[in-house]
Amino acid sequence: MVAKLPKNAVVIIREYDLPKEEREIFATRIAKLARARGLKILVGKDSTLARKIKADGVHFSDFDLVIRRGDKKNLLSISCHSYKSFLRAERLKPDLIFISPIFPTASHTGAKVLGLRYLAKIAVKNRKRLPIYALGGVNFQNLKSLAKLGIAGFGAINFFK
Repeated sequence: MVAKLPKNAVVIIREYDLPKEEREIFATRIAKLARARGLKILVGKDSTLARKIKADGVHFSDFDLVIRRGDKKNLLSISCHSYKSFLRAERLKPDLIFISPIFPTASHTGAKVLGLRYLAKIAVKNRKRLPIYALGGVNFQNLKSLAKLGIAGFGAINFFK
């Protein structure tokens, strides 16, 4: 799947269910593929693994208990699932903020869908002008509606398969 990503893509390694050793092997392989294409790499919730594989940074969800800005040289991305969590994340000055889920998504069935209006509201109230990305259920049919919002881009899993 890494081979199909556009040149300005960021790969987030989020294989949380793998045992530690397998996750490290997986992350090392993905990082090698991503680097060969010049892509940025983030590791979900694991700063130690991110340093070990020389990733570009770390990714957290607003559901995580502790989110640390860490080293300013490394990227920080945060997935937010409400305007309230966006405001909390904004104080950390992350490099990327994902607002999720915008559309129904197979990876989080049953999750409350925020929708385009909600995303637009957050984009307008983005006081620090942080890069906002849509996440959740993005496909070719709804991609045009996202482009009209003036957000930085989108994140996806199934879009690139």
